[in-house]
Amino acid sequence: MSLHSIRATTIDRLNTRSLIVSITSLLICAVLFLGPVSQLCPVARAETRSARAQTRKQISLPTPRSHYETFKRGTSGLPLLMELMKQFEPEAQKLLLRFALASGIKSTSVNSEAAAADLKKLQTMAEAAGISTQAPLVRETAVALLKKTDWAAHRPIIIEFLVHQSGVMEMIPEKWGEIWIPIIHDAMLNFLDHLSDDRLLDKVVGLAMLPPNTPPGDYLVEFVSKVPSLQKMGQILARNPDLAPEYRRALQGLEAGIRTMNGQEVAQFITSDIGKPQIDKWQMQFADTLAGEASVGATILASGIPPGTTVRRKMICKIVKPYVLVYMPEDLAIIDGLAEYFTVNHDFYNLGTMPLVDIFKEIRKALTNEINIVAEQKNFIRAREYYRGSKKVVVPEIFPISTSHVTVMEFMQGEKITSAFKGDQRQRSIMAARLSEVMTGDVIFSKKPDAIFHGDPHPGNVYHFTGDPANPYKIALIDWGLMGVFPRADRMALMQLLLGAQMSDPKRLRKNVGGLVEGGLPNDPAKLQKVDALIAEAVRPKPGHGSFDVLGDLLAGLIEQGYTTKFDLNIFIKSQATIAGELIELDPNLKQDDLVNKQVTGLVKSELFPKRLFCFVFCYNSHGYRSLLSNADIMAARKIPSKPKESKAPASQPVSSSQPQPQR
Repeated sequence: MSLHSIRATTIDRLNTRSLIVSITSLLICAVLFLGPVSQLCPVARAETRSARAQTRKQISLPTPRSHYETFKRGTSGLPLLMELMKQFEPEAQKLLLRFALASGIKSTSVNSEAAAADLKKLQTMAEAAGISTQAPLVRETAVALLKKTDWAAHRPIIIEFLVHQSGVMEMIPEKWGEIWIPIIHDAMLNFLDHLSDDRLLDKVVGLAMLPPNTPPGDYLVEFVSKVPSLQKMGQILARNPDLAPEYRRALQGLEAGIRTMNGQEVAQFITSDIGKPQIDKWQMQFADTLAGEASVGATILASGIPPGTTVRRKMICKIVKPYVLVYMPEDLAIIDGLAEYFTVNHDFYNLGTMPLVDIFKEIRKALTNEINIVAEQKNFIRAREYYRGSKKVVVPEIFPISTSHVTVMEFMQGEKITSAFKGDQRQRSIMAARLSEVMTGDVIFSKKPDAIFHGDPHPGNVYHFTGDPANPYKIALIDWGLMGVFPRADRMALMQLLLGAQMSDPKRLRKNVGGLVEGGLPNDPAKLQKVDALIAEAVRPKPGHGSFDVLGDLLAGLIEQGYTTKFDLNIFIKSQATIAGELIELDPNLKQDDLVNKQVTGLVKSELFPKRLFCFVFCYNSHGYRSLLSNADIMAARKIPSKPKESKAPASQPVSSSQPQPQR
């Protein structure tokens, strides 16, 4: 079967949204899941200044198809390493073997006779060099030694070895192998080849110094350490039920498993940035350890006495980690370059018009917003005012001691939303309903002309607030780096699209799909015909697909066709995928559409008298209601077929933990 025919069959099985999720998640997870790599991987970027001055040998991409005839699924990278060792001078070989021994090569297990033979040769070479009994290397020594190695001329085969030894190819589903293995293979080569020398050297040394048989999740955390873009995308993907359980568990660990700074370092940074006089004036005291750390920021518990008051208050101090400001431009440039590469070479990889560039542009914008501390503080202040007096939501107060690099805010007592009421399914179901109200229904049906919403609602940013016994299901929204604004006109269009999705009504969707696009749809008949085909595919019944899934398909298809979608509306629809994953974790039997429908039904009932009854005669098509639905819409909605309850629960076990305070 040809690649083209396999691709056609696959696309026929998968909807547009899941295909994009597959591409994005596979590319990201391929890079994330490099371990357990061979213990010799640190040679991948150990360059001296003299090596950097030499002509750097670039990896040739795309990789010819003939390559995969030799190195197929399950093939070890040891043959590549043996070839590489032959090309080094004796002293360089000795250095690399010493490092390999320190990294635990004697404990490495292999799963084929050929690989075992190659491994035995390496071990014999190490013993012959007289380094088998030398003391293990420490990380700093390993880095120093590797910087002396002239590896530039062998760069391609070194990185190729790293890719093949990673085991990532085995994670690609069998049915996708012929399509995806070349994509993942070259994505990994491209990414590794563009990471800066010092960062990659530190990265591969860190991986190699992990003990033999280290769990894959620990390799994951080590690899994404100080790579904020990959950490953030991992968090975004962590709650996606389309990912395999192994991927989900490890990615969810990123919400609390990142460790790149300690409490003392963060406290020193805060004191230096705010200034000792102000710290003393507020009588600030810091905890010894971090409260949390994630892709962009780190938090530490503190307390202080605001000037003019006498009561010491609990606080949380949040910083954008200094290295993030340094590394983020490179991260984003690499990802942009990767997306551009696959766009330019889409015919070779049979990608069609997959909009990877647009996807990564959205990620760039989101990450750029997150490192803008001043803008986030303004978002906090606006959100706190927006939710003032709410019995459902609380937003921390921002204290005026904050600076452009440090946010000092009120401490919120609580736990991750997915950890709420562990062991009590009745209360977890209530919590799920509250989450849907706050993050979906209350946004769409807001009384205010411009609703605001949290644009990054992963469990580290959405907390079950336990500091208000009178309101046991209250939600604390902690992180406001990404905030969206939702005008009423856009919410009306969204409701029409949701109604069209539930009714599987192409005409209603066609009439309102322009609301997703900046400037609306064009008048070009050929382009509109493509939009009609997109709608027809989106409404085709798919197991487990809800209304927001349909809208996700439409968004993805419009981007693929070259349209610029409305950023805030796009972020809201995509955020609902995260919410859906959290709802499943709280109650596997709940469906997001059912919760939204229940909320809108309550609103419609409250609107019946006198306005709706009056408008049955005089303003039948008016949308002047909080529910955003006209009487005509309600009558049409009666045709929505009832669907049996079905669980969208993922196969993986929930991975959540309670921390003192969340952090992105």
